[in-house]
Amino acid sequence: MDWHSFAPFMHAWLYGKGGYYRRAHIGTKGDFYTSVGTSGFLGGTLAFYLLHLLESGELALPLNVVEIGAGSGRLMADLVRFLKDLSVGVLEGVRFVCVEPLNELATLQKARLGKEGINLEHVKNIGGLKGLQNAFLYCNELWDSFACELVQGGQILSVQNFRPVWRGLEDGELKRLEGFYPTGGCVPFAWEAFVAHLCQSLKGASWRLVSFDYGQYGFESNASLSLRGYRAHKVLGLEEILSDLKGLYQQIDLTYDIDFALLEHLFKAQGAHSVFYGTQCATLLEMGFATLLDLFAESVPYPIYQKEAFKAHALISPEGLGERFKGLIVGRGA
Repeated sequence: MDWHSFAPFMHAWLYGKGGYYRRAHIGTKGDFYTSVGTSGFLGGTLAFYLLHLLESGELALPLNVVEIGAGSGRLMADLVRFLKDLSVGVLEGVRFVCVEPLNELATLQKARLGKEGINLEHVKNIGGLKGLQNAFLYCNELWDSFACELVQGGQILSVQNFRPVWRGLEDGELKRLEGFYPTGGCVPFAWEAFVAHLCQSLKGASWRLVSFDYGQYGFESNASLSLRGYRAHKVLGLEEILSDLKGLYQQIDLTYDIDFALLEHLFKAQGAHSVFYGTQCATLLEMGFATLLDLFAESVPYPIYQKEAFKAHALISPEGLGERFKGLIVGRGA
């Protein structure tokens, strides 16, 4: 089977029939772990920030809390638990929604939130968000799960019978690249339509979107291709992946470093404004992470605090996830 470029091949790898994300192994015993599995304080900080937005009048009840790409639903479950502990009367005014195209994951999410007493609603795509008045949206490692093209030195990667073939950029491809992301590298063309559709669906609403992902703000035009894979916590580089496309197909995760400058630009082009950008550490601190930990210390025995604080600090530690991951908050209205 042939793919004219890498993006449709990557999409089939991750989301097609038998695709990796339909049965992804995430966690310490899986192929990779995320901030969600590190500490419940990621969800806790989202809950704390949500309450701040309500108190400041930037958002209002009734409120829609929306996770895009929720995986097993653990992050939303953490958010719900903290929201119960941190507030009185707020939960009753909140509707919880997951944007999830994969039925396998939607089933997991609904079961997990059901254990928290939440009747989770699902929409297949962001078009299902039309008509909302107030929305708090968030995502963790969403943007690097979009299929990307691999472009370098005036060439684009295609796949023929599971063999990598570099070919020259066609005129239409070159024009599209120059208008979207002339830097090249890992190019997520699908972002543009997704961001536009999201902002159009939320037209007239007051909303904030918090995104955490691996990447940086801007790349040099000669930057190396960052596409890589994960299997049993081992990193597979691009050359290793390309040397065994058939054997690795749909068996490992594929990811890449995202450019937050491009992401921010796409939201601004749709009329949204940028609220904050920084390392995951800086973003969580901006959202109230430290204050939340202090409140937790006052409410539980010290041994419990010590154990949970140790795990939580991995979210902001330079040696952990605090520097390698970044956060971007964008929004519109209020």
